[in-house]
Amino acid sequence: MTTQKVDPILTAVLDSRFNALVEQVAGAMVRTSMSPIFAEARDISTGLFDAKLRLIAQKDYLPILAANLPLAIQVIAEYWNGDIHEGDIFVHNDAYGKNSHQPDINVAKPIFHRGKLVFWVITKGHHIDIGGKGLCGYDPTAQTCWDDGLIIKPSKLYVEGKRNKSVWDLITQNTKLPFMVEADLNCQVGACIVGERGMLEVVEKYDVDTINACLDEIMNHTEQGFRDMIGEFKDGVYYGEKAFDDDIVNRGKPVTVRAKITVKGSDITIDLSESDPQVPSYMNSGWGNTYSVAAMAVFYFMAGDVKRNDGALRPIKLITKKGTCVDPEFPAAVTMCTCTFTETILEAVLLALKDARPEWSTAAHGKMSLHIAAGFNPRTNRPFALIDFVTCGNGSGGTDGYDGWPQAGPGHCMGQLRSPDPEVMELCSPQTVWRNELIGGREGYGKYRGGIATSYKVEYTANVAAVECGQGHAPWAVPTGIFGGGSPPPSSPRVIHKDGTVTPIQINTFWDVKEGDIYEQDMQGGAGWGDPLERDPQHVLKDVDDEFLTIDGARDIYGVVIDPETGKVDEVATKNLRQEKAEAAATKEQ
Repeated sequence: MTTQKVDPILTAVLDSRFNALVEQVAGAMVRTSMSPIFAEARDISTGLFDAKLRLIAQKDYLPILAANLPLAIQVIAEYWNGDIHEGDIFVHNDAYGKNSHQPDINVAKPIFHRGKLVFWVITKGHHIDIGGKGLCGYDPTAQTCWDDGLIIKPSKLYVEGKRNKSVWDLITQNTKLPFMVEADLNCQVGACIVGERGMLEVVEKYDVDTINACLDEIMNHTEQGFRDMIGEFKDGVYYGEKAFDDDIVNRGKPVTVRAKITVKGSDITIDLSESDPQVPSYMNSGWGNTYSVAAMAVFYFMAGDVKRNDGALRPIKLITKKGTCVDPEFPAAVTMCTCTFTETILEAVLLALKDARPEWSTAAHGKMSLHIAAGFNPRTNRPFALIDFVTCGNGSGGTDGYDGWPQAGPGHCMGQLRSPDPEVMELCSPQTVWRNELIGGREGYGKYRGGIATSYKVEYTANVAAVECGQGHAPWAVPTGIFGGGSPPPSSPRVIHKDGTVTPIQINTFWDVKEGDIYEQDMQGGAGWGDPLERDPQHVLKDVDDEFLTIDGARDIYGVVIDPETGKVDEVATKNLRQEKAEAAATKEQ
């Protein structure tokens, strides 16, 4: 740490500049990518680091990827220690090298100034394919990480500015869509160069020592602010646990994540070591992903914004046990770690923290049932692959004072995963979108109800292969309402065939789509916060007016009586009905 005196105004200016720059890097990825996963869904993250590998700033379009960047850059730098040169560009996706999962590929560039390594820029993006025997890297039958897809140990895409053709060929020729993978890797390379240029402009204007002194101040200030937030908790040990449906191999047998959170002063320790053993499918979470979601859960819980830099990570400690589902032994499969497992770890941590500060707590988001398809697109005469992020249109959970957001997406996205433009999806894949609308009755009820979910209907115009990935269908796996709030019903993906017959889709299975088949899903809304009988009657009335709730539902669920003639709340009848329901509930508990 430098002892150089810093100018507070310059420090603030540089802080803003770094955050703007990392957003420019992400913007370059969005504008130059080929895959809708980058450009539409924005399943990406970017970061800047100093020479000590401290996180300076990041753009976490998808929050689950964000806290993983510091791990990825450390692995790359340590792997190539002593052999890092100007013009080198690195690639890395190894889940057992502290990456998230293999479809998430890191591309990183060291930034040199006058022959000295001074900074790093890194981009991470979910690629449309990473090989393996599944679709887009998702294979419910996977037993090892080799089944998940190609494993890339930290390697050089460019060696001192020269394209490393053998590494490019190794990657692209082991994927099913090499033209798209190559294009998106080039997109990441270009984005890194944008970051390099921006950082060098800053270095040319302010010397490296001055910048580093300001970075010390920025990170220390972030750390202190975050510690002040943690200090508002009461010291103690808090527990939460959540299960998902099953491990696929043993249908109906839940897999549970158990969180013990210790708050002591301004430090917070998340202990997941009592979670269930690792499982024989892709439903495991590697340590790198587990760390990322644990940190993300704490950031998400806090009442204010937490700036994403090295200072925010210092108060958080993670404890796991090797051989558990949150820290499996190599070579267990892990592809679903950024989806199902992230949702489960997040909810377990949030259920623990709710007892530390109830007024900050948030009920769970709806759980994702992700639809993936691949095949040949007759319109373009090219193969295609589709991760249909429209099927992530879940509602978020209610919180003290606010209903959940409609169509917010699953918890690990925190409202930041974009639902793709249907017209773009129709251009990229052989399908016609017939419906994508909000639908009531699938949210958890409460004083503050869960966010409204989505009903989706799409028709395929070609024969394709598909896989449905997710969880949240067994009673123990649906999102948990808190403080008396209700849980939503499970999602219901299904196929409507040409002859009108309907086939429910079992989660985490492959299935075939025939030309003319219609895929339909009513997704989950968010879980509720607080007793439904305490909900503001005018909010209940608005839900009825918006056709998210019926008059009968208002009476039966919320105890709110609405006159069908006037369309207004009968306040006297509502007060009496709510009192009757409360007394009946108290008698039942006795």
